[in-house]
Formats: sequence, structure tokens, C-alpha cells
Amino acid sequence: MTTNAPLAEPVAERPRLLLVAHGTRSSTGRRELGRVLVETRKKLDGVDCRLAWVDVQAPGPDRILADGVPTVVVPAFLARGFHVTEDVDGACGRAPGPVALAPHVGGEPEIVRALIQRLAEAGAVGAFGPDAVVLGAAGSRDESSQAETRALASALERVLGVPVSAGFASAASPTVADAITGFRERGHRRVAVATHLLAPGFFADRIAAAGADVTSPPLGANPEIVDLIVRLYLENSTELIR
Repeated sequence: MTTNAPLAEPVAERPRLLLVAHGTRSSTGRRELGRVLVETRKKLDGVDCRLAWVDVQAPGPDRILADGVPTVVVPAFLARGFHVTEDVDGACGRAPGPVALAPHVGGEPEIVRALIQRLAEAGAVGAFGPDAVVLGAAGSRDESSQAETRALASALERVLGVPVSAGFASAASPTVADAITGFRERGHRRVAVATHLLAPGFFADRIAAAGADVTSPPLGANPEIVDLIVRLYLENSTELIR
């Protein structure tokens, strides 16, 4: 699914888009998230699109929102953990101007399609694909976040037709390595990891080293991710149009 047409309404009447991500010390990860922003701008012709961070990098969302410009905030997080419920929600609540907070880019159909596309790019689908898949996520102590990741694993399993289990790089169990081992102990011969991250960095490196037969790259600027951000912006911008 693509949305190539530019916006029909006058640009001046459209609110700003603020994409809020975690932040990373990885220069490759920063470039990839920058690519997400660039590709989003192409789809939202003329809309002021910005990127803010809740950790590691600046600027934070509070700094961007301080000017009071009407803004749609899209949390670039794949599960609704602490950073969404506290950092992003808090910044929106403190903003002096009109803000519409969109849902985070979690368990949407676009995410499933993007995961499958990345697996295909890694050679992990089709007749010679894996007989089991681990959905490798960053992890969170938040039980609702863990449940969201497990629900996504179930959705991916229904599409792929092979067993899919969630595994976590930190803060939750099983670890990605333990999930891989569990499949092999149950007789699975080729185990893939679907990397459930937006960008390269510490967690992506940890997941890649977990011992799978094949590991897909992070989702990054996959067209499905860009389309999802555009959709969330459009669905939440109407109330802010001047």
C-alpha cells in the first residue's frame, strides 16, 4: 500500500508533524531514522516534518513543541512502554499550543507487512525459508508492552504459517537467544529472527548476535513504515487544521 499523492489542502492550513523516537549512539541508526523523516516529507508535500528524541540525543519533544505551533505527534515506538506513556505523553501535556497525539507505530498491519518484507530481503521466506521465526524486540519491563509484542508475534505466525515466538534483547524474557534455543530443542532446523526494531544500534547488534540462521535488518525506512506514519498523521491532523 502506498500513498504517493501530495496533500490537496493548502499547506499553510496543515499542522506540523513531529516524529518522536528513542535516540541512538549509532551513526547508522541516526541516518536510518533521518531517512524515515525524509521519505515521510516526500509523502506529506510541504508539511513541516520534524524529528525529536526522548533519550541519548537532542532535541527532545518539549523543545520542539515549546513554540506553540499546532502539531501532530507520532511516537516512533513499536510498543507502548515507558517512553510513550511518560516521555511522549508528558511532552504533549506540557505543550503550550494545540497538539494531537497519534497512536505509536505498534501492532498495525503495516508493521506485519514490513517485517515480512525485511525477512524476504534476508532470504527468510518461501520454499527454502525458516521453519520457525523469533520476533526480536528491544524489550520492556512494562507487561502491556510485552503483551503487545507477543500479540504481534501471533499475527506474524498466522501470515507466515510457521511458529513465531517473541524474544527480547533486554528487560524481558525469553531473550532472543533463548527463544532460538527453544525452537531448536523442539526440533526446528532453520530458525530466523524478524528484527522488530526501527533502526540499527545496540539492540539490533545484540539481536544479530543471538545465533539465528538468518536475521532480518531493522525496519527503517521501509515504505510500509513511511505509509504508516503518513496515515497516522492524516488520521490525527483534522482537528488541528486551521
